[in-house]
Amino acid sequence: MGMGYELSPDPQWVDSLREFIDPYWKELLESEWADGVASGRLSLPEMRGWILQVYPFIHAFPKFLAEALIKVEDDYARSYFIDNIRVEKAHAEHWLWMGQGFGLDRQEMLDVAEGTRTVLRDVQSLTDWLWYINTKGSLAEAVAATSFAIEGVTGDLSRKIVTGFESYRDREGVDMGPKTYKWMREHAKYDDEHPKIALEVIKRYAVTERMQARVMTAAKRSLQLLHLALHTSYRAYSTVTEDGSVDRDRRHLDRRQQQLALAFPDRRFGDRRGRALQAVA
Repeated sequence: MGMGYELSPDPQWVDSLREFIDPYWKELLESEWADGVASGRLSLPEMRGWILQVYPFIHAFPKFLAEALIKVEDDYARSYFIDNIRVEKAHAEHWLWMGQGFGLDRQEMLDVAEGTRTVLRDVQSLTDWLWYINTKGSLAEAVAATSFAIEGVTGDLSRKIVTGFESYRDREGVDMGPKTYKWMREHAKYDDEHPKIALEVIKRYAVTERMQARVMTAAKRSLQLLHLALHTSYRAYSTVTEDGSVDRDRRHLDRRQQQLALAFPDRRFGDRRGRALQAVA
């Protein structure tokens, strides 16, 4: 490993873990949001929408890791968490650079992170879940939900969607410089390694069948909630046109879609394979 961490052979149950989460991983990679960014089909307001709304989650990410660090009982995992927290603190600043490159105001993004501007419900649900599992869950569950699932799929997503950034270069208010690309390029690189080390930590702490099952559930839930957060955060800005005005016909259509019944908790936690995500703002 480039980071100097040794990896052990995977026990058989890890194959079951990968098989279990694979549909949810692929669903996110092939989602409307991921395809829209990769192809440049998302409007500039939609791009700004998800970058703005997801920033509070990015801002809090090092804190999730710090909560899990408290549970660590070995030097291998402790070293990994300390390294990862340091890296993620820098990446929060890189996300701000990305937002500014797409024309967002830096203070506006900080205001969302500090709670003085509204965060969408589905994005808040993702953040709340990571807070919960890292503070109340076992270390194996916390690592599965955070570093294995979220960081792992983020690496694959970054490698896919960064190719679409160039299509926004000539839009008014966009500055497609190196800083705008930095978060995606960094995650496309290091998020290929961090989830492998995270899995090593999981293997060391998930030593019973019961805990292994809980690890699978935690990873799955993170993938589902990230999928819903990204979908909701760009769709919430779909009615805004390039000049900042509201497309009233599109808003009327979206409101009709929002009237569809969505039961809790299936709306967030249910199996979504084969079902289209509903647009909610």
